[in-house]
Amino acid sequence: MTARAQGLLYMVLTVVLWGVSFVATKVLVGTVPPFTAGFLRFVLAVAILYALVRIPIQYRGRDKYYAMLAGFFGVTMYFVFENTGLKFTTATNGSLIVSSTPVWYLVVRDLIHRKPSALIRYIGTIMAFVGVAIIVFNGRFVLKLNSLGDTLMFGAAFAWIFYTVFVEKLSGYDELPLTRDISLWGLIFFIPFTAYELMRTPVEFSKWFTLSAWIALIYLGVFCSALGYFMWNKAISLAGGKTVTNGLYFIPIVTAISEFFILGNSPNIYTVVGGILTVLGTYIAEKDVGGGK
Repeated sequence: MTARAQGLLYMVLTVVLWGVSFVATKVLVGTVPPFTAGFLRFVLAVAILYALVRIPIQYRGRDKYYAMLAGFFGVTMYFVFENTGLKFTTATNGSLIVSSTPVWYLVVRDLIHRKPSALIRYIGTIMAFVGVAIIVFNGRFVLKLNSLGDTLMFGAAFAWIFYTVFVEKLSGYDELPLTRDISLWGLIFFIPFTAYELMRTPVEFSKWFTLSAWIALIYLGVFCSALGYFMWNKAISLAGGKTVTNGLYFIPIVTAISEFFILGNSPNIYTVVGGILTVLGTYIAEKDVGGGK
């Protein structure tokens, strides 16, 4: 199996985990405040990663600062923006804006490298985004703009873009200890947000210790954070940020499938058509494999 094929396999496995995570997150934030929920999942993730990997990384040059910035953007700010944004805007708006990440990543990366990608990659990427939009709207085109909430959701999208850029700069390190360090920095940066939330929100600890909340927290911390971030970083290292970021388009498809099996919500024609467009658009974008990582 080629390195790129391995990277795509890691990407697919991560997308499956993250697609199901929306169901788990919905359960967890039903009893635990949003920032605190994000903080707790990374407490668990960091504990597991440190139990598995004790060897420190010998960073070169500015790489330690890149790891810190990756943790700040990809862990702390992503969840701060997303969780706060969803308080002010609709889930539809939020899903659509975050799903636009691959389009904006392609633009930002081309600006950084001052080298435009092939037109076919833009066409395929936008086609995939249209497919995601069809899935998100599900035949009900209701777009209620909220300047604050939508701006915060764009913040989440761009936080993930910066995370991807910094992880690409860290190519060549062992991804497991790298994920451990990135998660730790993200957890540290999460502390002031969580402290502020707990000081302003009445805490009912008795509701935190329900079976469903613990199952959701374990799934998010172990599989989506510790394992998911490791596999995503590995995928970026093997297949490149351009290719791997397009995998985000498939998360709504996985979510729709998981809702069918877990919640009994059957996919309709919009889900099917959107899924086909997403797959086709991603395939077209990836025909530009000669454009490099």
